Amino acid sequence: MSVGAALSRARESAGLSVDDVAAATRIRRTVLLGIERDDFAACGGDFYARGHVRAVATRLGVDPAPLLAEFDADRPGAAPPRASTVFEADTVARPERRGPNWTAAMAAALVLVVAYGVAQAATRSEPPRRGDAARPSVSAPAAAAPSGPPSASTSPSATGGGAAAGVPRDRVTVALAASGTSWVSVTTSSGRPLFQGLLQGGSRRSFTDPSRLRVVIGNAGAVSLTVNGSHLGTSGRPGQVARLAFTPTDPVQG
Repeated sequence: MSVGAALSRARESAGLSVDDVAAATRIRRTVLLGIERDDFAACGGDFYARGHVRAVATRLGVDPAPLLAEFDADRPGAAPPRASTVFEADTVARPERRGPNWTAAMAAALVLVVAYGVAQAATRSEPPRRGDAARPSVSAPAAAAPSGPPSASTSPSATGGGAAAGVPRDRVTVALAASGTSWVSVTTSSGRPLFQGLLQGGSRRSFTDPSRLRVVIGNAGAVSLTVNGSHLGTSGRPGQVARLAFTPTDPVQG
């Protein structure tokens, strides 16, 4: 029995409709219908397709391991799944960083000092006018405080696939759950490292950035990922090195 047929039979046995599964997994109805027909084109690549199969099988109470094994067996040319077909390459050219132009800054400061001195000299040379002493001084109004509620900070936490509704979409959040030991590196969009080291089996870590997170996993089969609340599973097989990049719009669901 194919992967799609097995998931379709499990859904019908559970008495659930496609809309019920879509609401529970946050995977679009059209993508679910395609999966049940063994058409994974709308998933956005083999990496996301494996994550969708895992999420649907788990929701229906089916062991996802045999289904994922059959999925990989049907695609010998694409196994192990490569995230490079879905995510942006890890090597991205960065603009050259240049130091501040101190010459221009000093010239601007000198101009300001000269202008201030000229203004002070003109003020002292101007004779007082009648009525100026009795005129009360009026202070400038204070700048109005910006309206609207202050932005709330969100502390990242490792979440499963069903927690996507509570994840803000103005930033990217990646949660890692290790089932075995793996070296992991996580850096921000500016190249600042958030974590570099070993994750032991059973440990969980979560990271967030306003625009992009880059993740390198030395043992892809030992670390599962949850991106913006959607559980994607592992990014490869044991011993495989995975280089991934995520944005606030990931994962692409249909």
